[in-house]
Amino acid sequence: MVAHFDPLPSVLTRPTANVGIPANISAAPPPANQGQGPLSSREIDIITAIAEVAMPAGQFLEGAGRGTADAMNRWMADIPPEAARVIQGSAWAIELSTLPTRRRPFSALPLEARVAALSQWEQSRVPSARALLRALLTPLKFSHFDRPEMFRHVGCHYELETVRDEAPPRWMSQVTDGREVTEDLDLECEVVVIGTGAGGAAAAYELASRGRAVLLLEEGHFHRRSSFTGRRSRAYKELYRDKGLTVALGNVNVPVWAGRAVGGSTVVNSGTCYRAPERTFEYWRTRHGLPSAFSAEGLSPYYERVEAMLGVSQASPLHLGKIAGIIGKGADHLGLSHKSLMRNAPGCDGQGICCFGCPTGAKRSTDVSYVPAALARGAQLVTAARVDIVEIVAGRARGVTATLGGPERGGRAPRLRVKAEAVVVAGGALMTPLLLRRSGACQTSGMLGKNLSIHPASKVMALFDDRVDQDRGIPQSYTIDQFAEEGLLFEGGSLPFDVAALGMPWTGKRFIELMERYPHLATFGFMIQDHSRGEVLPGPGGRPILRYNMNERDARLMQRGVETLCGVFQAAGARRVLPFVAGHDEVSTKDALARLRNSKVRPGDIEVTAFHPLGTCRVGTDPRRSCLGPDHEAHDVAGLYVCDGSAIPSSLGVNPQMTIMAMALRAAEIIDSRLP
Repeated sequence: MVAHFDPLPSVLTRPTANVGIPANISAAPPPANQGQGPLSSREIDIITAIAEVAMPAGQFLEGAGRGTADAMNRWMADIPPEAARVIQGSAWAIELSTLPTRRRPFSALPLEARVAALSQWEQSRVPSARALLRALLTPLKFSHFDRPEMFRHVGCHYELETVRDEAPPRWMSQVTDGREVTEDLDLECEVVVIGTGAGGAAAAYELASRGRAVLLLEEGHFHRRSSFTGRRSRAYKELYRDKGLTVALGNVNVPVWAGRAVGGSTVVNSGTCYRAPERTFEYWRTRHGLPSAFSAEGLSPYYERVEAMLGVSQASPLHLGKIAGIIGKGADHLGLSHKSLMRNAPGCDGQGICCFGCPTGAKRSTDVSYVPAALARGAQLVTAARVDIVEIVAGRARGVTATLGGPERGGRAPRLRVKAEAVVVAGGALMTPLLLRRSGACQTSGMLGKNLSIHPASKVMALFDDRVDQDRGIPQSYTIDQFAEEGLLFEGGSLPFDVAALGMPWTGKRFIELMERYPHLATFGFMIQDHSRGEVLPGPGGRPILRYNMNERDARLMQRGVETLCGVFQAAGARRVLPFVAGHDEVSTKDALARLRNSKVRPGDIEVTAFHPLGTCRVGTDPRRSCLGPDHEAHDVAGLYVCDGSAIPSSLGVNPQMTIMAMALRAAEIIDSRLP
């Protein structure tokens, strides 16, 4: 992935041919983290004692112990320190919890007493207790199951053979790896675009296609096919922000996933493609005063262009996986509408690792669609470039300053300064508000960082007599759309072996027994169009802190989603149905389903995750209630535009990538019309 550049002027004018960026190349790669991890020997002993109880040996899966604790300690060596402290605090909470009743710490108890103590944590109806246990068990389980022999035991692939990269295409000469730049750089362009995900890549492509001199900046790296081996530990480290450890804190504590690479979250999404429903656009026009351009009809030409670029079509029947037939059977029995999903993966061969980078390039994430197309039209890209601030002069954005990933000299890394006529921020709903806050932009409304929607999701698992082999085929290939207009959408969510372990909040013998039946497990998920709202605040090291509380209305909709899936799996002939809801771990009979329906499930009782954060820098016509105008320009800073999920006013009710792209294409047309 290392590109070599000829020395060229540091000014990007309107491109007439392929243009390089001056770079000083250093052969030395960034130093690896040599530490063994933050855990003390005492903490490793505590975690070993917990691991022995949480994951005992099964009939053929070996049990966890000191090796698992050591592996987790190594994994913790390069996670954010505040995340490490949460894990350590969780371990100590379990360790000290037995002192009042047993007068001995957890690790000093005999095995049977530890089993009973950990079971109390697992079955607690106090959400904070289960959240602490989950904070520790998630990395502990991952460390235990992230081994080839564990996958072999259940007949699954641990890692694909590395795909050999083809010769670099010509447009790769337009890419500078910021890790290899050793001196400060000063560049000029017409438009600098921060971020290469759905919004930034589409905007850059449109502007470059119109002859504008465009510079793309990306905090992550440009991964080619050889990086996409399907190994989850590598993907979380290289492709996800903060190794996937971002959590929205509140009455639910929701992991919120976001990508960090060229292509952004499109590299690690499932490839599902929806147009936003008209009911959502009508809400925007009514609530936020947006013009008729924000409608199904108004955005239709842009959606059509996005669908053509991404090759959107229905998922291939060859690779739907057995889960499609299971869900279809259950939905038919209950009279529910169902069908295969629309995806951006022509030529998909169903390897089932969409969320960890597509090894064939079939999924048209922006790293293989909009970004190369923009580069082929003369745009430039600098990777490993963390933008520190948007430079604002006399109320107008004039460029950016970034820190590059190259080796430090004199106590600091190389800097990149960019002068531009317009600045497009597209860092996503989590990072964009932090950058704008540092830059003093979008402050007048008081809405920056607020209005966070996350599209909460959950899942239900079911055990069948026949093999399901959910690791084969498209992981998100099918949908039940019966209740979509009500804001409840069911989408497949098949899980690889090690990720399935993380999705089960159980411990002990019953957990291992279930993992040994993995080939017979099916998983299906759902998302709700949330009315709850949260916020993004600046945290240590420039990382986001998320706050989000689920309201009563959304909790009821989440419960309805769980109940519906339980009914579908029962109707499909499942032997066991497992929603993992506090107080309702197993719902395998009609009576158990009736008890679930008659109960009041609290927000923290359901295992929730989220993939679509939106709204933290929303568009609107009232500067008192929004950060951007309908043209995506900041109300209080001229020449500053936002083209990512943060600009979307509310939860869409569907996967957002196509809407972000369509809105970015429209915004790029406006930007082009205003440039000299």
